[in-house]
Amino acid sequence: MAVTLKQIADVVGVHVSVVSRVLNDKDGEFDYTEKRKKAIRETARKLGYVPNISARSVKSGAFGCVALLVSSHGERSYLPNRLLVSMHKELEKNEKHLLLTKLPDATSEDYSRTPTVLKTLMADGLILDYTHHVSPEIISRIEKFILPKVWINTKRETDCVYPDNLKAGMEATNKLIELGHKRIAYITDVSYQTSKFGEHYSISDRYEGYARAMKKAGLKPMKFDGEGKIIGKNQQEKYFTEILSLKNRPTAIVLYWSSLVPAILSSARKIGIKIPDELSIITVSGCTAQNDGLCADAMIEPEIEMGKESVKMLIEKIKKPDKQIKSLLLNFSYFETGTVKKC
Repeated sequence: MAVTLKQIADVVGVHVSVVSRVLNDKDGEFDYTEKRKKAIRETARKLGYVPNISARSVKSGAFGCVALLVSSHGERSYLPNRLLVSMHKELEKNEKHLLLTKLPDATSEDYSRTPTVLKTLMADGLILDYTHHVSPEIISRIEKFILPKVWINTKRETDCVYPDNLKAGMEATNKLIELGHKRIAYITDVSYQTSKFGEHYSISDRYEGYARAMKKAGLKPMKFDGEGKIIGKNQQEKYFTEILSLKNRPTAIVLYWSSLVPAILSSARKIGIKIPDELSIITVSGCTAQNDGLCADAMIEPEIEMGKESVKMLIEKIKKPDKQIKSLLLNFSYFETGTVKKC
């Protein structure tokens, strides 16, 4: 039989309301001694007390739970560890926990199967991590969910938290322009190909930021995109060697993503180009690569802030489900390794 708050109160010799406040960390406004609070917690532990979440949910109408919806297809969701951890921490501050659930779209376009959490009331709100190759059918289906929801890492006018990729592209390019570089190339992620549902917004926004900065400085953009073809890892060194061997080769490069850095460094070494003396490099990257030994200056994605701010926005949506909240753009941070130098 489940242990009750009253049983704990009887053992300690206090009112049941005192036990409730202490065990739920809501005793801040009350002058309870540390000795008494310790006695309550130790008694609860010895008796094997477990909070009745079901009863609490029925009473409050809330589950204390937020669902994170991701795709079962690896390329349609973005979930770095630091983003996930920051969500957990922010939810704990609001006395909520995280439930991970998936839409079964990995092998087909069959949208008839819906996760249980979305067919029944099991969460207070949704964080939607659908960022790449998202079909109109999936978006339409998600929009019909009645739970309060917030999107992350996709570009929307309301109810969304996402990195300002356009600004990141501009800042990286302006940094190189300020150092005197004029032949600045932009290299797309040649290992990535868009699907019939379009590309992630960062692909166009990062380049647009670069192009605007170049235009404002009166410089001609130099875009290398592999002519729209995927270039495998075993061919990337050759591809970059050709670019760096051009008569008017770039003196600086802005990279879409850090996975391309090793091939460029290898190509530069092969043809005797010194970095950063003869070639400056700035890439975009994530926190994981930064901490694992990223070997190029980088604009670091705000993964931690995105997790934290998405929870904050969802908490506000849960309080006012019908309210549309203006989307929040997050700034990148600059990480210096020594691959940028004055021209």
